[in-house]
Amino acid sequence: MKLRSHRSARLPGALVFAVPAFAALVGLPSPVSGQGYTVEDWLTVSTVGEYVWAPDGTAIYFTSNAAPTGTAAVFRVDPDGGAPVLLSRTPEGERPEPVQQLRVSPDGTMLYFTQARYFQAYTNLYRMPVTGGVPEPLTFHDAVIQTDPAPAPDGRTLAFWERTGRGTKIHLLDVERPSWTRLLFPEGGQERGPRWSSDGKLAFSRGGRIWVMDGMDGEPREAPGDDFAGGVGGGVWSPDGTRMAVTNSASGFSQIGVLDVASGRVTPITYEPREHSAPAWSPDGRQIVFIRADEGGMSNDVVVSAADGSGGIRTLTSGKGWRSSPSFAPGGSRVVYLESTSVRTTDLWSVEPDGSAARQITSSMGRIDPTRLREAQEVSYAASDNIPIPGMLWLPPDFDPSGRYPVLVRLHGHPGQWNHSFRLLTQYFVSRGFVAVAPNPRGSRGFGAGFHDLHIADYGGVEFDDVMRVIPFLDSLGYVDMDRKATWGGSGGGYMSFVIATEAPDAFQAQVIRAPVSDWKLLAIDRFGAEGRAWTANRTPARVRSEFGGGPEEIPDEYYRRSPVNFVEAVTVPQLLIQGLRDGSVPPRQSQVWVARMRELGKGDLLEYVELPDEDHGLRRYKGTTRIRMELMEMFFREHLAWTGGR
Repeated sequence: MKLRSHRSARLPGALVFAVPAFAALVGLPSPVSGQGYTVEDWLTVSTVGEYVWAPDGTAIYFTSNAAPTGTAAVFRVDPDGGAPVLLSRTPEGERPEPVQQLRVSPDGTMLYFTQARYFQAYTNLYRMPVTGGVPEPLTFHDAVIQTDPAPAPDGRTLAFWERTGRGTKIHLLDVERPSWTRLLFPEGGQERGPRWSSDGKLAFSRGGRIWVMDGMDGEPREAPGDDFAGGVGGGVWSPDGTRMAVTNSASGFSQIGVLDVASGRVTPITYEPREHSAPAWSPDGRQIVFIRADEGGMSNDVVVSAADGSGGIRTLTSGKGWRSSPSFAPGGSRVVYLESTSVRTTDLWSVEPDGSAARQITSSMGRIDPTRLREAQEVSYAASDNIPIPGMLWLPPDFDPSGRYPVLVRLHGHPGQWNHSFRLLTQYFVSRGFVAVAPNPRGSRGFGAGFHDLHIADYGGVEFDDVMRVIPFLDSLGYVDMDRKATWGGSGGGYMSFVIATEAPDAFQAQVIRAPVSDWKLLAIDRFGAEGRAWTANRTPARVRSEFGGGPEEIPDEYYRRSPVNFVEAVTVPQLLIQGLRDGSVPPRQSQVWVARMRELGKGDLLEYVELPDEDHGLRRYKGTTRIRMELMEMFFREHLAWTGGR
């Protein structure tokens, strides 16, 4: 990977090196972090991304960046644990690329997944025998993202959906002749989530409704349904193919119900004002396992309910943490799920259906001992209108309340949420003497539509007010050095960093920024204009209009006012700006126009700008990027926060 520094005199060694090799920046030391851990120790931490069961229950296939390449690869592990086996290999002469969207064929012989071999925004479909090997490409598109492969029971049909800046479309692919696909709706729309039943019916969501078709050659039809079945977030077939577990957010929180496909009748499973997600069936069709958030919204559990809604909900997990993707073993003997906490990275876990015998299947913390880290705390402070703003707080392992600590204010993307999941870089800097606080301003997800939608038509306004109220909260703690405060955010959090820099330039002493939005009109052109097909649209035009109160052609003054690049003259805070050039969510020129404007106004000395040509939006394609970020941030904090590696 190449790293381009636009202030090389201030970033020694920011030249050319290979990220997968975990090479250090030339001229930089390899510091020892808090608790006696080195950077190399922290780089032994991996994360499990997703998993699928072998149909016969003898193995679990999963993705993890524990591979020597430092990028997500496919592994196999015994359900009872043991050493995982690496299955996927990189073609000779090609750079390693992460594996995503892992699926297994119904006969258990083939794995399907997506990879972006050449550009992050352009994802294609691949397959590989479950015994391992070099992935075989099935599609070769160069201007769309293809995702969510769903292998059919017939063994030769693969459903998937394709996303561009203009909507989503479902395709059917004959894997025996992969140059041919069937497009279900040529006109396109908002179609996604294809799922096959055991008897060959395909279900998917379109326009907020469930649609069903019979096999490769059938005609799609809208399934009957009551009010619950409208606005669904996809569906999961029951083992007998007569019902679907569906989700609906009409109540303001995501709820789960069971749809009888023939009659359209829906049996509600959940009612509580909290988030419910990821339903999966027991092999006998009598139970559904799913994720339920706790009352605070920043932790969740794996729970089980009878499929007819009787008998209440049984909780299978305990303690603060963040769980996802629960599923029954093919024989129903156990439930497997992904779990992380604020001190443990994401791993595979299993538990008995009655909630007993919880055990960890994979171990991804490497040389870091979780017991030597301090768990994050849930906190809350009042907004300017007294609405509680929830958040997370990290304290150093050797915290002394009489001390004075520099603080990092974490700003999440949009829509996003801070919760009890593991944040490696946050723990790294906290272990070295920082306090970190992460507010969830209005517009954050996980707290219901009533909280999220308070930012509608005021995106960037109410969030700014909520984030700025963290400053009196920090002052009230008594152990924060108020002269050493930094913001740290990416994507929507990068945008908020720019808003703070232009609206409250003296509020913080430093900013670390990743993949920010600086010009909303330019972003609309990149995503939805003539060139928009080149960028993956996580936001639809309708969503942008709702958040701003209209499109750029309707309210140009509002787009100008909410674009920080138009107010760069106010900036006085030093910034470290890191941009991946394979970013398919926020085009790199959002950073580039900011840099150009800063230089034009003679503010180049305030800015350290680094481009990572092989990285994407999250800067997580390669483990080695983590080291780059650690060392860049360390240099930056030493200069601008008078930080010496401790408090």
